[in-house]
Order: sequence, then structure tokens, then C-alpha cells
Amino acid sequence: MARIIDLQDGELLRIDAKAGTRVQVLFGAIWLTEPLRLDDVFAASGDEVTLDHGGRVLVEAQGFARVIVAVSTRQPAFAGLLAQLRKLARRPVPAPTHAIV
Repeated sequence: MARIIDLQDGELLRIDAKAGTRVQVLFGAIWLTEPLRLDDVFAASGDEVTLDHGGRVLVEAQGFARVIVAVSTRQPAFAGLLAQLRKLARRPVPAPTHAIV
């Protein structure tokens, strides 16, 4: 799902996003901050930012800006692996059947 959003100078957009969401700047420039990202991002026309962590993301227009916010429908490649590891972690470990002498 993608939304096109127009922002006026200094207007803040709050996005409750998940990892993998993309913010593409069609026109103008933005400042973006994402939880757990070490640096803020400044992006201009043609730039695209893929969110690493998601959460509550803030986008501020630096002058008039038009952005597309595209929510990723794909799960990270490691999502299936994590589910398998969680399942294995819940499985009981059998007791050893031999004695160590």
C-alpha cells in the first residue's frame, strides 16, 4: 500500500511504521528520524529512505514537499528462520541416555 502526502514547510508527519517501509521524496526535501537509527536522514527529490527498525517515525518538510510512503508487504528474509529458532527453543531437550565414566 502506498500513500502520496503533501507537506507544507515545517509540517510534521508521524508514521507508525514497520521495518521495510519506504519513504520516497517526489518533490522538495525532508528531515526524517527513526527510533534506533543513529543518525537523522535528510532526503531531497528523488531520494528514497527504507526504514530499518520502524516504530514512530517523524518526517518534517523543509519547504513544500511531496512524499510517497509505501508499506512493505514482504517479511524480512530471516523471518522464517526466526520462527523456526523460536520453535526449537521451546522443544524440551532429552536427557542423555549414557553415563560418562
